[in-house]
Amino acid sequence: MVYYTYTVCWLSEREDKMKRQPNDKINYLYGRLSHEDELQGDSNSIINQRRILEKYAEENGFTPYKFIYDDGYSGADFERPAFAGMIEDVEAGKVATVIVKDMSRFGRDYLRVGFLTEIVFPQHEVRLIAINDNIDSDLGENDFTPMMNVFNEWFVKNTSKKIRAVQQAKGKSGERLAVIPPYGYRKDPEDKHKLVVDEDSAAVVRRIFRLSVDGYGPAQIARMLNAEHILNPSAYKHEHGIMKKPRPCKDPYYWNTTTVHKILDAPEYLGHTVNFKTFTRSYKDKKIRFNPPEKQLVFEGTHPAIIDPETWEIVRKMREHKRRAPRYGNPGLFSGVAYCSDCGEKLYYHTRAVWNKAKTVVRYEGSYSCSTYRKGVQYQEGRPCTCHYMNEANLEQLVLEELRDLIAFISRHEKQFVRLVMDKSKQEQARDASAKKRAAAKHRRRVAEIDTLIERLYMDNVSGKVPDERYYKMSAKLEEEQAALTGTLAALETEIAEGEEQAAGVDSFLDTVRRYTEIAELTPAIVHEFIDKIVIYEPEQARGNRRQKVEIVYNKIGAIDLDRWQGESQNASA
Repeated sequence: MVYYTYTVCWLSEREDKMKRQPNDKINYLYGRLSHEDELQGDSNSIINQRRILEKYAEENGFTPYKFIYDDGYSGADFERPAFAGMIEDVEAGKVATVIVKDMSRFGRDYLRVGFLTEIVFPQHEVRLIAINDNIDSDLGENDFTPMMNVFNEWFVKNTSKKIRAVQQAKGKSGERLAVIPPYGYRKDPEDKHKLVVDEDSAAVVRRIFRLSVDGYGPAQIARMLNAEHILNPSAYKHEHGIMKKPRPCKDPYYWNTTTVHKILDAPEYLGHTVNFKTFTRSYKDKKIRFNPPEKQLVFEGTHPAIIDPETWEIVRKMREHKRRAPRYGNPGLFSGVAYCSDCGEKLYYHTRAVWNKAKTVVRYEGSYSCSTYRKGVQYQEGRPCTCHYMNEANLEQLVLEELRDLIAFISRHEKQFVRLVMDKSKQEQARDASAKKRAAAKHRRRVAEIDTLIERLYMDNVSGKVPDERYYKMSAKLEEEQAALTGTLAALETEIAEGEEQAAGVDSFLDTVRRYTEIAELTPAIVHEFIDKIVIYEPEQARGNRRQKVEIVYNKIGAIDLDRWQGESQNASA
C-alpha cells in the first residue's frame, strides 16, 4: 500500500488574491514623468519607475507583464499616448491588472481618476495597484485614496499657478513668450530669447506683402504659392529644424488662405514682440482662446523688421476692404475706396467684355456703380439710390491727373500747402498747443486741490468745526467747480490730441509726396498710400454733355480744393 503525504498550506487572503492571475489578459506596468515631477528628484525617473514596477511584478507573480510609459506629459493630461492606449485595452476587456508606482503616476485629476478607478476598472474587472500608496483594489476600498487624489491634483494646480506667475512676469518685462518663432525668423544661436531673420523664408514673407500691396487677396496669394510649390510655414520649420517635434504634413506645399491672413496680420514682421495673444482658462481647460487687443502687450523694436512701416500701413488699409476679383479681368483699382455721394455706401466694381468683329474678346472694361442701387435696397424715405455709374478708365485718368497736379503744387509751394491744410502756420499751431497744455496742467492741479479741500472739509464737519449747513454749501460749490473744470479739461485734451494728430498727419502726407517725383501710372499701392476715399456723385446732363463730380479725400489731410489753392498761390506770388 502506498501512502501519500499531503502538506496543507493555508494562504492568507492577500496572498491568495495576489496569486490569482488570468492567463489571457495583460498585466500593465505604467510609468509617467513630466516637468512637474522632476522637482521631486531622480526617484521618479522612468528608469527607476520601471525597476520598481518590474521587481514588484516578478516578486508577486504578475507575469507576463507589459511595461509602458509616457515621458513629458502632465498628470492632468489624460490624452497621454501610452495611457490612452492602455485605457482602450481596459475598455476592450484585455487587461487584468494595472500597476503604478503611486497614484500620482496614474493621474492628477481627482474627478477623472475617480471615474476610472471607481467605475471603469470595476466594470471591466481590472485590478489597480499603487505600490507606494499601499493601494490594491482587490483588497477593498482604501478610505484615504480619494484624499490622495485630491492632494495629487492640488500639486498640479499649485504648479500651474507658479508657472502662470512666471509667464506673466516674463511677458510684462518684454521677453518673448512664444516658443516657436514666426515664419521668416529663427532663434538667435547665441541667445534663444532673441530672433534673427531667416532670409529664405523672409523672402517669401516680403513677397506675400508685395502681392497684397499690388491688389491680390489672400486666396489669390495662396493659389500662387501652391502653384510654385513653395514649402508652407509648418513644413519649412520642420525641414529646417526650427520646430524640434515634427508633425505629419499631408501636403508640405499646400498654402491655405488662413495662413496668408495670419502672415499679413502679424505685427512681428515690423520687429515687434506681442505677448499674451492667447490664453487658457485653467490647467484643466486646454482650449486656446484669443485675447482682445487691449489685453495684449506690444513691445516695439525687439528684433529686426522684415516689413517696413509704410508697406504695413498700406496693407492694413487695403485689408479693411474686401477686394473680390471679378470672373474676368483684373481686380478694381479703386475697390474699397470709391463711395456713393448720396447713400454713403461703397461702389461695386464689375467688368464687361469688349468683342471684335471676329467675335473674340479684345479687352475687359471695368466700371463702378452704387452697391445700394444694385441690391435694390431703399435707403431714404422709401426710395432707392441711383446708379452713380463711373467708368474705371475715366476715373483712373482723373485721379492720376489730380495726383500729378497735387505733387507738382506741393513741390513748388510746400510751406503754403502746410498753412492751407492747417489753417495757420506751424509756429502758431505750436504756440496754441503749448498754451492749451499749460491750461490743462493748471486745471489738473486745481481738480486735485479740490479733492483735498473736500476731504479736509469733511473731517472738519465730523469733528464739529464746520456745521452741517456750512459743510453742504461749501462742498456743493467745490464739486460744482470741479465738474466744470473736468469738462473743460476733457475738451482741452481733445483739442490738444486733434492738433497733434493733424500736425503729424500733414508731416506724414508730405513724407509720402516726397517719395514720388513723378507718377507714371496708378497702382493699388499708390492709390491706398495717398487716398482715403473717392466720393462719386450722380452725373448731370446738360445740353447733351455728361458732367460728373468726383471728390478725392486724401489720407491724413482730407479733401483739397486744388484749383482754389493754385489761384491763391498765384495771387500771393503776384
